[in-house]
Amino acid sequence: MRENPAARPPALSLAPACGPDEAAATPPDRVDTRERRAEPPGAPRACTFLDEVFLPCDDLAAVHARRILSATLDTWGLGHLLGTAEAVLAALVGNAVRHAGGRHLGITLWRRLSLVHLSVRDGSRALPCLRLVGPPPTCPENGSGLQAVSSLSFRWGTELLPAGKRVWAEIAV
Repeated sequence: MRENPAARPPALSLAPACGPDEAAATPPDRVDTRERRAEPPGAPRACTFLDEVFLPCDDLAAVHARRILSATLDTWGLGHLLGTAEAVLAALVGNAVRHAGGRHLGITLWRRLSLVHLSVRDGSRALPCLRLVGPPPTCPENGSGLQAVSSLSFRWGTELLPAGKRVWAEIAV
């Protein structure tokens, strides 16, 4: 018998510091990263998974994503990866905000024994393009986000979805 996904409890517990009308504009203060659902497809067994978190697709999306990333890495005991992971996630989120043109984006984080996987999903099916012109960027804000992702991550890629795409990167622990 198949499990009804709607009957499953949510994998993410958010505690906004505002009423329901303001919840969409305010990021979560606490993120519960306890595993409550199955691992993502294709993930190995030793995996800690944070379900997809949706953020408004605006200029503050990278700030909210960094806060979620920081809390998650601290929970996993991987605070030493924060600088690299923040730069990679900021570049992925920045590209989604600049080029996807949607109302929201989703971020997903999961960890294997030796890798941290970061992904950003948006509603555009246009695949990103890595520019191989000039020196590697020092920060993702200078318009060469994927070049920064490529130089800072172990590997990265894209995945077409029925209603958009997912751009992901993995960082070695």
